[in-house]
Order: sequence, then structure tokens, then C-alpha cells
Amino acid sequence: MADGKWITELTADTPLADAARRVLSVRLAVVHHYLPLAMRQADEDIEYVHQLRVATRRAGAALEIFSVCLPEKELRKAKKALRGVRRAAGEARDWDVFLDGLPGGKWHSHRLLPVRDLLLGYALARRVAAQDVLANASPNYPFAFERFQAETVAAVHKPKTEPEMRTLAELAQPMISRLLQELHEAACGDLDDYDHLHQVRIIGKRLRYAMEVFVDCFAPSFKDELYPTVEHMQELLGDANDSHVAHQRLTLVRGRLEALRPHDWRRYRQGLESLCRYHEDRLVEKRKEFIGWWQRWQETGGEENFRALLKPIVLEHNGASDATPHATHEAFEPNV
Repeated sequence: MADGKWITELTADTPLADAARRVLSVRLAVVHHYLPLAMRQADEDIEYVHQLRVATRRAGAALEIFSVCLPEKELRKAKKALRGVRRAAGEARDWDVFLDGLPGGKWHSHRLLPVRDLLLGYALARRVAAQDVLANASPNYPFAFERFQAETVAAVHKPKTEPEMRTLAELAQPMISRLLQELHEAACGDLDDYDHLHQVRIIGKRLRYAMEVFVDCFAPSFKDELYPTVEHMQELLGDANDSHVAHQRLTLVRGRLEALRPHDWRRYRQGLESLCRYHEDRLVEKRKEFIGWWQRWQETGGEENFRALLKPIVLEHNGASDATPHATHEAFEPNV
């Protein structure tokens, strides 16, 4: 099944409530598809868990994007249902990434093999426990989930708090502009602070998922040039996050082993400290790569051209143009 990244049948002129129903239907259908595979068949293909995690993130982003089209009660209920599945899939996926990241060939030294076996056993045990949680992430599946899915889509209505937002394009411009500004402000902060870098990653993820929903509101370069650039940024920050999580878990193992098994600590010390240094260095490296990406993005006018691509919707909304967003945006091809 397709991952549902790009949603067909949408245009800039699609009524907002219709767009909300279409996007939520597709996003929740992908969750519905991968949920039983991840719950019951994860041993056959670890990608099932990965795809479920991504699907819940995209569905959660869709709820945020179209929150003006959902009653508050239904919105809270839908967020809660997805949050439980996302967290369960996330924990299992993090252990899959940790296991996949255990070094291979260079661990054939007799002195380092013990710590490899230690970490393999530890991570597998945690992964099994995480799978047990994931297997119970959606009680009474498929009936409860299908009911939630149908009720959420059925609850969609025309925007009441934002009556001037009639079409998808009228929601797209202010939302993308706001997310782009939030990314700019966050990326100009202290990137040596990991917590702050993590916030940049979260905002970038929101921007990416919003771009997927609004892609048909803008010129082809929005998808062909800007989206891959934002996607690359997310990959850099994702690699940094993987090393941060791995370092945290290795530090925990190291501390507990040293405290509880001091006589065994000597056997594992060299390997654990070597792995900790590797992830410390990798985190620094990926942070530098992101900073380099950000500087090039600014120097080449990437952000400026991104903003220019959004301006015609404002002009049209203010009555300055009667052209469609597709035709108007063609003059604003970004150069990134």
C-alpha cells in the first residue's frame, strides 16, 4: 500500500471541509493498514513498525492542520487515540534503530565482542517488551479503530472560527508562512543546545507534513525543489536525534553496569566508552551539517524564494489578482 504522502484529487480551490475529509480519510486509512502489520507481524518486516510510526505522525499533523474543521471534543479524542499508537510504535522503532546501529565488522576484536553481545541482548529484551506494548496499542482492533476513523471524518464541518477560510489555498498560505517563520526563529537560536536543536527538528517536521498536504496549492517547484530540500534537512536532524537517543541509552547501561556489576564493568568499559564517543562525535557532525545546510539555504535565497512562492495567494485573497494560484505562482520559481 502507498504511504499516502501525496494525496490526489485536491486543488487550491477545493472547499476546506472537503479537503479535510479527503486528507483525514487517506491519512487514517494508512494507519489502519499498517496497524495490524506492526502489531502482529513485526517479526516479518521491521518496516511495518516504521511505516506505522510515520503514518501516525502524518495523521496527527493532518488533525492539527484541519483543527478549524473539527469540534474540540472530537479533535481531542482523535489526538489521544493516535498519540497512544504513535508512542507505542515509536518506542519499538527506536529499539530497531538502536539494534541496527550496533557496529559490525570492527567489533570482531576479542576484547570488544563481549560488549557487543551485552548490548545485543539488552536491546533485544527491550525490543520484545516494546512489541508487547505495541500489540495492545489498539484494543478491540479493528472495530474500535474503524469506529474512531469513521467518527473523526464524519465530524468534519466548515470552519466556524475562521469563516474567511473557504478553500484549501486560503488555509495553506498563512499556515506555511507561520511554520516557515517558526523554523527561521528556531534555527537562529543556540544550536549547540540539543534541546533547542530538537525543537528545530519538530518544527521542520511540521513544515514538511504541511507541505505534503498543500502541495497542489502552489507551483510545481514547491514539490520538485523545495520539498526535497526540507526533506534533506529532516534527514540530517533525524540522524542527529538517533545518535542522541543512542548515547542516552548507552550512558544508562554504562552507569547501571558500573554500579551493579563493578567486577564485570572492566570487561565492557572500553567498548561502551568507544560507542559513547562515536555517538557524541556523530551528533556534533550532524549538527555541523545542519548548520551548513542552513547557511547555504540563507545564502542562496532559499527562504526568500520560499516566501515569494507564497505571496500570490495573499494578493489574490486581497483582490489584487483574479488568477488561479497555479497560474500566479509560476512566476516564483525558487532557486535553492
